[in-house]
Amino acid sequence: MPTEDRRIIFSSDEVYKALYALCAQKQVKMPPPGTVKAIEQDEKDESKIFLHLENPGNDSENTVEYSRDFLAAALLLFCRGLGIPVAKSGKKSVLLNDGKVMLRITIG
Repeated sequence: MPTEDRRIIFSSDEVYKALYALCAQKQVKMPPPGTVKAIEQDEKDESKIFLHLENPGNDSENTVEYSRDFLAAALLLFCRGLGIPVAKSGKKSVLLNDGKVMLRITIG
């Protein structure tokens, strides 16, 4: 049986907006204001993702931690909000590649 391997690539701004929206929906601590300068995974625990934020308004930098599952849920919510079709039955995962965030969906 053939399988489909689909990847949706997100900009740093889209990742921030997705996380912000899911935090608001779940009523959990919001990410601090700023722009995403880097996204990386924990070297010892791949389930943790770190966003490095810079706020040029007050010259501050923050690092926030999210689980890979939370980021995947945020990206799925973002896709639904934009009308991007996402298969319910597909296996979903988040990939980080050269500073880019990808939502990978495998069907079949």
